[in-house]
Amino acid sequence: MERASNSKKAMKIETALLNKIAMMGQGKFAAQMGIHESRISKWKHGFFQQVSMMLAILEYGVEDEELNRLARSVAELLTQHNNQSVGFSA
Repeated sequence: MERASNSKKAMKIETALLNKIAMMGQGKFAAQMGIHESRISKWKHGFFQQVSMMLAILEYGVEDEELNRLARSVAELLTQHNNQSVGFSA
């Protein structure tokens, strides 16, 4: 029962995230995140779904400012991980 409830919450969160990105524009969002626009396209295929489920499970109250801060933090972590994977330091 709880899994179904979390899935429903996650879908709403994911939809909200993707809608906000679409309204802002993928290029502008990527620029503000400090990442290449192509990374956003890749994230649309599974990553946002995973993050949305995490937020739903944690019952994280996502507001616009919190969502922006969270997205920056996640992007920073991913960038650091990717750079370390290919031998660059962040």
